Amino acid sequence: MGQYSRHPPHTVIEVPKVPNNYTGGLEFTGLTYTVTKKKKDDDGNWVKQEVDLLHEITGYASKGCITGVMGPSGAGKSTFLDGLAGRIASGSLKGRVSLDGNDVSPSLIKRTSAYIMQDDRLFPMLTVYETLMFAADFRLGSISRTDKKQRVDTLIEQLGLSSTRNTYIGDEGIRGVSGGERRRVSIGVDIIHGPSLLFLDEPTSGLDSTSAQSVIEKVHDIARAGSTVILTIHQPSARIQLLLDHLIILARGQLMYQGSPKDVALHLGRMGRKVPKGENSIEYLIDVIQEYDQSDHGVDPLAEFALTGMKPPTLADDDMSISTVVPSPIPPRRSHSRNHAERPSGKESVGKRLHLQTGARNDKDFDHSVRSPWNTSRSWSASQSGFMQTLKFTPSRQPHGQKMLNPMR
Repeated sequence: MGQYSRHPPHTVIEVPKVPNNYTGGLEFTGLTYTVTKKKKDDDGNWVKQEVDLLHEITGYASKGCITGVMGPSGAGKSTFLDGLAGRIASGSLKGRVSLDGNDVSPSLIKRTSAYIMQDDRLFPMLTVYETLMFAADFRLGSISRTDKKQRVDTLIEQLGLSSTRNTYIGDEGIRGVSGGERRRVSIGVDIIHGPSLLFLDEPTSGLDSTSAQSVIEKVHDIARAGSTVILTIHQPSARIQLLLDHLIILARGQLMYQGSPKDVALHLGRMGRKVPKGENSIEYLIDVIQEYDQSDHGVDPLAEFALTGMKPPTLADDDMSISTVVPSPIPPRRSHSRNHAERPSGKESVGKRLHLQTGARNDKDFDHSVRSPWNTSRSWSASQSGFMQTLKFTPSRQPHGQKMLNPMR
């Protein structure tokens, strides 16, 4: 990051770190996940290259709050969630993870957390109550049957599944609960044992806005009950964004923003970017990230700004990005003569756009038929077809006892 030290000292802005009212939860410092990939060099030989899927990510997720992880496609959201949940091979992930101030190992996190994936493995022929009781028998150990039933009843009410208590889960061939209710049942199966950590990978994927809102509301209630909730989410609605207490935005495996969703506009203002009127600040920040990603600078300046407060360089007009592409010039108006409408040859045709001619033309120059000009064969005419002549045959009254012939033979 030393290449940005040329900026004057006044461009360094203080970026807030862990808040003073932090009451515990999950903290992570310097998370780095490196993999080795093979690629061909200029000579066609295979060479090994190390790539950081996660690079020096430091942050926190408070207890009793929902922490949302966002970012463009390929940002490393799911990899980051797997790293926090201890689902990456031991020794591959570098860094420090602590829970309520105490260092924890991946095996301990697995025992004290629940991980809800996008795809569930529910049995379609079981009802909602039977599904949760089945999970309770496995996860709650040797407690009494009465306590298990009480836990399941409480969970059904907490997840808003009372009306579908005795409804089958269902699948493609069997009608069952809705998509949002199915997702809530899947969450209930994994939190039946009351984990202190809850990880959710795209819990709103494949759901409509109303069902997604319902799922996040129930997750919000779980967090308020004292759990630490971390979830990845892609393009949440404005209503869902209001339910997120803490936001982490990644790009290319690096931290772009961390803090309250309400402070995203302030973060952009420190960068020298003003949110356009009527636009969502979170979506605009992701657009800015993609602009830098597609420019010569990359996202490293934004990662440096999130870490140290050093303002990123301003994108030049000639930087190629999603919002700085120069529009194609409008060609001069052409006459309607056939000589001018001919396609230019040679180098003159390179890079020029051919526009649809909408001016008036002589009707004699236009063939209104639907036949191809390359088809020289005689077109089929229904009036000349013997088949149609046969269909026009109307049988007259036949003499008594004479059998009428079938004209279609």
